[in-house]
Amino acid sequence: MECSELRESISARIDGEQPMVPDNVLDRHLAGCPACRGWQERASALRRLTLVREAPRVPDLTARILAEAPVPMPQRWSLRLALGLVALMQSGLGLAELLGADIGHGGLAAAVHLGNESAAWNVAVGIGLLWAALYPSAAAGLLPALGGFVVVLGIVSGVDLSAGHAATDRVVSHGLVVAGVALLFAVRRQQARHPAPSPADRLPAPRGAGANAPG
Repeated sequence: MECSELRESISARIDGEQPMVPDNVLDRHLAGCPACRGWQERASALRRLTLVREAPRVPDLTARILAEAPVPMPQRWSLRLALGLVALMQSGLGLAELLGADIGHGGLAAAVHLGNESAAWNVAVGIGLLWAALYPSAAAGLLPALGGFVVVLGIVSGVDLSAGHAATDRVVSHGLVVAGVALLFAVRRQQARHPAPSPADRLPAPRGAGANAPG
């Protein structure tokens, strides 16, 4: 059998196909034919070149991307500090009522239980505002309840004040919760625009992250 015929089977075996000539016949021929052995080596090398190529070199764009990326704005503490201050004052107002201080109840002083409910609510509002000052992500959950409360409170306070059912200083004391809700809304907007980084974002970058890909 001539070398040209055997090389067809050698090529088929290199390509993973079933050769027409049995493997033992090919192996015996290759053992005694340097020309076919060399041809097999060149064919195998050519096949590797067609299947595996060197990865093209690409420029390192890390610095450029980081330079053009928007710089995250640090969260300002002024809004959160103001919200915390209002929270403490609101809680203090409620505690004062619980301890018996008369804050504009006037003729309604006999309604002790109603006053205690109001005081407890004031303390709860203060605690909620303080929690949002410490953990701004909680502001979104507090806004619907406290925002609705302020709207309703404003309506009934106007009606009661005009009808003489509420003292002016009592209505003025509601300004704290109004200010608290306004600051709560501002903290929520700030949190939505510049959310705090997740724990994964705080992890240091792995070594060699900006290095060129091997190639």
